[in-house]
Amino acid sequence: MSDGRTGRVLLIVAVLAVAVAARLTTLHWTPLPSTLDGFGYVALARDTLETGTFPLTRFRADNIVFTAVLTAVGSLTGERPLYIAQLVVAVTGAASCLTAMALVKRLAQSSRWRHSRTTLAMGVVGMGLAVEGIYLRRTGQTDEEALAFLLLPLFAIAVHRLLTTERYRRRWGAVVVVLFAAFPLLHTFSSLIVALVLTGVLAAHLASIPSRRDAVTALAVVAGFWMYMWGYYRIAERSLLEVPYVDRISAYPGLFLAWLVVLVATLVWFQRTSARLQRVTIGGAVGLWFLTLGANAVRTVFPGTQTTPIGLLMLVAAFAVPVVFAVIGLPRASRDRRLIGPVVVALLLAPIVIVYFSLTASLTPEYYGTALRGQTFVHLPVFVLAGIGVASVAYRRSPSPDGGLGTPRTHSHRLATVLTVVVVVAAVVTMPIAFVNLDTFAFPTGATESQFAAATFTADHVDEQWASDHPFSRIVDLYYPGASNGTYQPTARWLGGGSQPNCPTLSRASWGTTGAHLFPAGSEKTTPAAMDEWRYENDVVYDTRGIDSVYLVRPGGNRTSC
Repeated sequence: MSDGRTGRVLLIVAVLAVAVAARLTTLHWTPLPSTLDGFGYVALARDTLETGTFPLTRFRADNIVFTAVLTAVGSLTGERPLYIAQLVVAVTGAASCLTAMALVKRLAQSSRWRHSRTTLAMGVVGMGLAVEGIYLRRTGQTDEEALAFLLLPLFAIAVHRLLTTERYRRRWGAVVVVLFAAFPLLHTFSSLIVALVLTGVLAAHLASIPSRRDAVTALAVVAGFWMYMWGYYRIAERSLLEVPYVDRISAYPGLFLAWLVVLVATLVWFQRTSARLQRVTIGGAVGLWFLTLGANAVRTVFPGTQTTPIGLLMLVAAFAVPVVFAVIGLPRASRDRRLIGPVVVALLLAPIVIVYFSLTASLTPEYYGTALRGQTFVHLPVFVLAGIGVASVAYRRSPSPDGGLGTPRTHSHRLATVLTVVVVVAAVVTMPIAFVNLDTFAFPTGATESQFAAATFTADHVDEQWASDHPFSRIVDLYYPGASNGTYQPTARWLGGGSQPNCPTLSRASWGTTGAHLFPAGSEKTTPAAMDEWRYENDVVYDTRGIDSVYLVRPGGNRTSC
């Protein structure tokens, strides 16, 4: 094996190792799922292993695939899903970094770059996504979306290759069929992003004036996916399965269709317009997100949701560095109409469209969640284009007869090293975002074993309704579906200056410091002295010591109503 190939293999191994290690960071303080929804999935897998059948009465429409994966891994390893889920997500989330490296490699090949230049671009995207905070957060949380981030680019690539090449067409067709069938069962919101990406790929394909057979094939695949997705979710709703996000689209169908037209028109326009206009368009669209986030630090853009902590705003600002290089690299992707360019541009435009649909639909907590979820999908294509942008700036070449291989400028290798360090360091700066609570900026996120034990005690011993914050009420609701429900409304009322809860309350010491998590509403807090006085005046029936001490408090007298 040549030195160049050896170096690239070592790079891939290094990216995978760093990406997995970053996504296992939460194991330093808890072996449990790193997100609240994860407790729901491990509970479904637990019950499936115990009974031999899926607990369909508790399923959402998109619980099937991820529950099956956790069940299979639990069965093979003999370990409880509660303790293996984070490892499964770490591996799948890390693998998506390799998918991004494959995309940038294909873009580099379309530009006929040298091996070293291509490897540089691959290193930027691989290491950047391995540690970038927002992407790390979403691909490292125990959620089916981590698997979706891996499969979405593969699906788009497979469809594009099916439409543009005769070689291995049956193999690409088989990949398309499998992912076509799996995505709506995997994740509702990701399926919506997939549909938008495929629509963009279709638009790029039809703009190239294909044969009638190819055009019909393209329309059949993309229109078929839209019909299958909506049909499945309609049937799921009638079967009383919960179907998230779809109602947010159906509430504003005309507006959604308008943004779909914007997606198609922009992608086709990018194939014909100047590099400067492309950069201004995408730079302005993503730049406005930074301004919106900054405005949200002063006053909530979506009323009823939390403001942006200043610390979080400062970390997110570092993401502007890869965005700048992505804007520089964008024209190379839009000019590549045959190999992989349409896929990368569609992956970039689809989340931008869904964010602006959310901003123009309704400024409510529901659409806040849609916008927040949507922007995470832009990080992979941004880093793919950033890798191209860094290599383009570092190795500017003079024209040459063979199509641009030219001679590197003086000190280009040194410049490449500097720019790579700048982008990767910017990504590292954002890394803490993955491990803090977004509303209070408190570290760490996730439930520790002592906190989970307190939730278990509450589920086992409290028969009436009880009060707490959003995380505790969600954990008990998801992992112990037969237990009494918790509510955070009395907590929000009390910490907001109202009366104390008149029912058992599972509290944290941090309610007196960083505040209680009351998602989607903003956090509320009191003082440590007020917390101490409240505990003194009532009955503490359970307490734990740990990163954040937890107390189950019963009110004195016969007060039991929340």
